[in-house]
Amino acid sequence: MAQEVPAVIAKIVSQQQKFTYGENQIANFVIEHSDFITRHTITALANEIGVSETSINRFCKKIGFKGFNDFKIAIAQDSFYREMQTRKKERREVNLVDGLALDYNELIVSTSAMVEEAELLRLAELLKNARRVHVFGIFDSFLAATALKNRLLLLGIHAEAANDSRAMKIAASQCTEDDAVIAFTRSGTTQEIVEAISAARANRAQTAAITCYHSSPVTESAAINIIVPDKKSVSSSAMMSNHITFLFVVDAVMSLLISSDKTYLKKKLDSEGLISNRPRLSDYY
Repeated sequence: MAQEVPAVIAKIVSQQQKFTYGENQIANFVIEHSDFITRHTITALANEIGVSETSINRFCKKIGFKGFNDFKIAIAQDSFYREMQTRKKERREVNLVDGLALDYNELIVSTSAMVEEAELLRLAELLKNARRVHVFGIFDSFLAATALKNRLLLLGIHAEAANDSRAMKIAASQCTEDDAVIAFTRSGTTQEIVEAISAARANRAQTAAITCYHSSPVTESAAINIIVPDKKSVSSSAMMSNHITFLFVVDAVMSLLISSDKTYLKKKLDSEGLISNRPRLSDYY
């Protein structure tokens, strides 16, 4: 996906659960004092945090950079983008709606930077080859699960969505190697989701998870993992819903499916045509 905005902070937050104590020291300092990184050397940073330069380089590599210099450049780019957002806000008095729109924009751009296209392609292939697709999610995540189900049905791919723990367990227990199970979960620790994915994997079903954290019970059980930023990575997280990042993944996968096989586009257009031309309920009375 696009790499113009590295979204370094969102990437760090997504991996914090698997960091060691020393790595979390570095991570917390970067999150709180990202400007320090752009203005100082690795030696100054090591002295400030109280860790070795080797530890910092190892941390940078663990989150996907070649080393400290690569990491420093990404932080600088990220800081520049955030500064531009701040300047936008300072040009006029920003009301609640405009402020929320800016935060949503930041979250979407961070999602684009974090999502790996290779994993999206794997998910698209999984969906194309599945006899039946089960999509699981709870609360806000179920909105994304329902959206994926509906979009797949438009393409002629048989899909079902569930948010009830019993329904998920039943579906998972009846899966075979020809079926696919997709889970949406922000934390990756929701017990009902984890149990269902584990049961589906035990039955050799193809599994995928869309979540916000690399190291979690659901990522350990799923064969394909797509990591999106947690809403906590932006300032108005309390007022936001995380499923917006999940919907980005849904649209990206749909685009890949349609671009890979034009018959999907025809099925989508035919389905949408039937829906838009259906008689109104009032016509029957």
